[in-house]
Amino acid sequence: MQEKFLEMDSKWNDLKIDVTKVTTLPIRDFITSQHIDIIVKYLYVVAYVEQKNYAKYRALYEKLQLKRIGKCDIAKFNELIVSFQKNGFLKAGAIPINKQNKMLNGSHRLACSLYFNINPYVYYIDEEDHDYPVSWLAENDFTDEEIAEILKVKEELQAKFESHSINLKDVYVALITPLKNNQIDYPYLEKHLNNLQKNGIEGLFICGNTGSGMHLNLNLKRELITYLNSKSSEFSLICHVGSQNLAEIDATIELVNTLDYTAIAAMPPYETIHTFAEIKTFYEKIAKLSNKPVLIYNIPSVTNITYTEKELKILLDIPNVYGIKYTDSNLTKLKALTVLSPNKLYFYGKDDLLLDGLKSGATGGIGGCYNLFPSFIIKIVKEHDLNYQNKLNRGIKLLRYLYPDLPGDEFVKTALTIKKELNDEEFLKYLEENVCLD
Repeated sequence: MQEKFLEMDSKWNDLKIDVTKVTTLPIRDFITSQHIDIIVKYLYVVAYVEQKNYAKYRALYEKLQLKRIGKCDIAKFNELIVSFQKNGFLKAGAIPINKQNKMLNGSHRLACSLYFNINPYVYYIDEEDHDYPVSWLAENDFTDEEIAEILKVKEELQAKFESHSINLKDVYVALITPLKNNQIDYPYLEKHLNNLQKNGIEGLFICGNTGSGMHLNLNLKRELITYLNSKSSEFSLICHVGSQNLAEIDATIELVNTLDYTAIAAMPPYETIHTFAEIKTFYEKIAKLSNKPVLIYNIPSVTNITYTEKELKILLDIPNVYGIKYTDSNLTKLKALTVLSPNKLYFYGKDDLLLDGLKSGATGGIGGCYNLFPSFIIKIVKEHDLNYQNKLNRGIKLLRYLYPDLPGDEFVKTALTIKKELNDEEFLKYLEENVCLD
């Protein structure tokens, strides 16, 4: 469907695309005053998908098309929208652009990309572009009120995508929350952060399972989130906003919206939310509430929720969802998902299978044992070094022998009390010399 959606000129019908030369560009690059028609089409996509003010925005779209090309095929546009909902952006529908990165054809596909938060596939052709600036609207019977709304939406989209333009890192330490006398132990935390940074860590994942986030006192959580915001010039920060209390989730998102975090992530409140419909509604709500990119969660060992690839794709297609923390040993599902939704970010969450996760399509990793062996993690992610994956697994195995019953957060914090000032190689050597496996 996407490769056949031709907008203006029959010359594109016979164009052969060499998919090996197809690349992607950030969708924000196409939000310009020179192609204001994309915003009109975006408004129609919103109305069609969400069934809000449909008649109004259908009429606006019809006026645009009749003025542009003398006809309007609503059914065809609807098919395209459904195709994006089901398949994302297909390479076969790559958009032709010139060497100045100006679009030559494909504004309907770009409108869908804006709504579904997808960076479009493009390929280069040496041709002149054609513009549809704001002045074109005024010359073609669009009212002042309509033009004002279109420009307002354009500015809102520019602000949204500009705020999301910071690239996420590929390694995020699922940070511990060190406590002393039921208060955050800031001296210890500072020391730990310095060690992580010294070992090449650039990303922190805050208030996840390793940080006791699902059950941490809300006041302590807010205190920690606010304090770590002071580290935003040193680390890329992802805040896990999950809780078993929906009101606490909303309050945490509202706080993070005011801070310099790169993204948020959320595990559903699995004690009360169980059906896929409930989970989808949960993610739709937080994705709208957050002004940061959102990562969904797949961690069946904790939530007892098992998704199909199709269900995960539906969640990834929610506007403002940028990726997933995938903590599942089912790598076949991960690989299939990266094909279904190729423009999303995939952070693998099982430390002992990190290299396998990367080979299956993960774009990076988030993990608790990164606190213990940060230099090994950097080698695994940056260089796909099997030797360091084996070293990491050896260290985890020895520590698990010592502390078989501790939950993840306490396991990592207790292991750090043994490591003390040792570097990663010294720590592994110490464990091998002092822990005797049966």
